[in-house]
Amino acid sequence: MSTCLVLGASGYVGALLVEALAAAGHRVRALSRGIEHAPAGVVVVRADVRDADALREAMDGADVVYHLVHSMVATGFARADEEIAYAVADEAFRAGVRQLVYLGGPRPWDGEVSDHLASRARVGDIFLDSPTPALVLQASMVIGAGSASFTLLTRAARGGPVLPSPAYMANRSRPIAIDDVLHYLVEAAEAEPVDWVADIGGPEVVTYLELVQRCARVLGLPRRLSVPVPEVPIALAAAVSPLPEPLVRALLDSLRHDLVPTSVLPPPPGGSTSLDCAMRSALGVPVPVGPPDDVAVLCDHRRLRVRAGRRALWRVITDIGGDAGWHTLPGAWALRGCVDHLLGGVGLHRGRPARLTPGDVVDSWSVVDRSDADRTLVLRTDMRLPGRAWLTLRAVEGERPGESGYEQTVTFAPDGMLGKLYWYSQKPAHELVFGLMAQGVAWSAERSLSPRRPAR
Repeated sequence: MSTCLVLGASGYVGALLVEALAAAGHRVRALSRGIEHAPAGVVVVRADVRDADALREAMDGADVVYHLVHSMVATGFARADEEIAYAVADEAFRAGVRQLVYLGGPRPWDGEVSDHLASRARVGDIFLDSPTPALVLQASMVIGAGSASFTLLTRAARGGPVLPSPAYMANRSRPIAIDDVLHYLVEAAEAEPVDWVADIGGPEVVTYLELVQRCARVLGLPRRLSVPVPEVPIALAAAVSPLPEPLVRALLDSLRHDLVPTSVLPPPPGGSTSLDCAMRSALGVPVPVGPPDDVAVLCDHRRLRVRAGRRALWRVITDIGGDAGWHTLPGAWALRGCVDHLLGGVGLHRGRPARLTPGDVVDSWSVVDRSDADRTLVLRTDMRLPGRAWLTLRAVEGERPGESGYEQTVTFAPDGMLGKLYWYSQKPAHELVFGLMAQGVAWSAERSLSPRRPAR
């Protein structure tokens, strides 16, 4: 158990870190001018970090000090942050602090650096040059409700069907879920002192344009029409944002860089939070549930013998969607996606994460469940229908060695008579599309064992 001091405890990350440290059993002190609430047992210090006496008193006896202070909303924020960092480093050394922890931004190497990122790097260097061991964690974008960068992202996704896209929208980032950020921060309170810079990031590298499209997709909105423009005026962006203009300016300036780390710390136990799941959590969009047990449903079930083992078949199942397609009639899903888009639905978003987890999106579907033990994947369609539909794909044991069975079930819970009419009117088309899909999945699994199959 450590005694931890959190500077900037009323900020977005700071407030959550105070709760996480207290929940982990650490003794916590929270320093901030605007802090109002704190978990039971947390010592609250209502003071400005530039108050030398208050900082010194709060620092006494602290083992780990977290520096989460950023002054981007003030004029001359870089100079202010530098002065604060020197004061914190001096007091930490005087108090015999075991570890300084700073959450900053990445360090781009692609030309002139924005004032925001340069300031973050400067603060990190001040701590690294101090006598107290300093851990500088660098994150490009934090995905969470309350994150300033994520607030801008959601505003862009919700801004309408047309998305103005300056050239910097093609730049890339490696976003990380707030829960994963908190994991690394809390872990620092329990580890041996270190003096180094470490990048942290999620499992995917995406462009800013793709981030907006993925956010719209999670919100259930149609794909945005990207229209190239020379520039988005800062004043316009600030006018449609709840954030202060200096903060909007600083964040937009940072988009002009590729913020992709070359390496990141190992993921938390259980793996990194996927981008889609991080967005769902931040937006309050629940993970979809499976077919209901208490509602009359209509089903289409198929089982095929596959001349390949369960492992090969499961690999094809879990790779479905995105660039791999759906192993059915060419263009069928694209056409259906276009119709859905015209009806105001999500359409067919051609994309998926590398590894599917519950809550992820795959083209026009969301992942309900994935069981590697049972070799079962359950998807729910997000297209507009007079009812709800699920697709269950399963790899089961075969009757002979080296074989497996492919089970595919479409489940539909109709909304009244209109839903039933939809099901039966579409049945011939569904027989064709899903019948070919079952055969295509089985054939792809068998083909994967062929020595002539090109390397992926």
